[in-house]
Parts: sequence; C-alpha cells; structure tokens
Amino acid sequence: MLKPRIAFAAAVLALAACGSPADTGGDQVATLASAAPSTAPPAASATADRPQLRLDTSTEEANRFWTAYNDCLLKHGVKTNSDRAGAVGAGPGVALDDSGEPKSAYTACAVKLPRQPPELDEDLNPNFAQQWNDNVKCLRAHGLMVHVTNPGEWTYDSSDIPVPDNEAEIENACELEAFGGQAK
Repeated sequence: MLKPRIAFAAAVLALAACGSPADTGGDQVATLASAAPSTAPPAASATADRPQLRLDTSTEEANRFWTAYNDCLLKHGVKTNSDRAGAVGAGPGVALDDSGEPKSAYTACAVKLPRQPPELDEDLNPNFAQQWNDNVKCLRAHGLMVHVTNPGEWTYDSSDIPVPDNEAEIENACELEAFGGQAK
C-alpha cells in the first residue's frame, strides 16, 4: 500500500513542476514548455545524405546522380560556359562555368554531390596507394600505356599513344579488379 502512495506523490510533484512559479492554481493546466521550432534547415553532415557511388555503379546511374547535382547548381545560379559546351554539365551540350560562383549554389547543392566509392578515398582506404599501383598495372596489361603520377592519378606515357575506344570499360574493369577484388 505504501508504494502506490509514493508513486502518486511523485506524480503530483512532477505535475507541479510543469507549471511556472507565477501559477496560482485556478483553471490552468500544467504544460511542458518546449522551444519553438527552428526555421533554419537542419545542418546536414558533410556526407550523410549525399549519393554514394560504388565501384560497380553503372554509367547510367552515375550520370543520374551527376545530372541531379548539376541541375541543382544551374537552378541556384551557376552559369553555363558556352566555350566548353558538351564537356561537362547537366545534360547534352551543357557545360557549367567552373569559377565556383556563386558559392551559395555549391552550398545549397552539396547534399546532391555524389561521393566517390570509399575504396577510392585515400583517407578511408589504408591500402589505397598499393591498390592504385595495381590498378595502373592492370591498365598497362590491357594496352593503356600509362604511369602513376601520384596516388590516385595517372597519365599517358606520351601524347602520341592512341587511346582505345573502350578506354572507359578498361578503366572500370581495372578499378574493380584492383579495389574490389573482382576481375572482369
């Protein structure tokens, strides 16, 4: 019998704590005060909501992510660059100005910027440098005469080397082999 009385007394004290010191009783109801909702958008983490590319992301899927990002930049005021039309951009024949302005556009669209596969991030992959060297060895084995310039970068041995029509396929297959353990 003593336990219910203690529980009841605790409940009465809890309800009394909800009112303000100026409460004098009457017809007032105890309420819990809460902060007004913020009108500012919640702060997004740097990468939490961004689309994540994978080593095996299809070209079509990657293009959808990049198009969404570029469309966002255009919508927020990034200008097109007619001198480089077709090089990069939101769609066929559209190239974005690469001045980085307006900065507010890049801030607003940061959540749409695709993240590279974690295997290709030096900060996340402790084996990145060795795997990059393996990637370049694979490229050379498939006829691309390239060499490592820095971890994560390569260049052709000469400007006179012909580039095969299936260069993108070779690059993708070698990345999968070197970083994903899958040969194609």
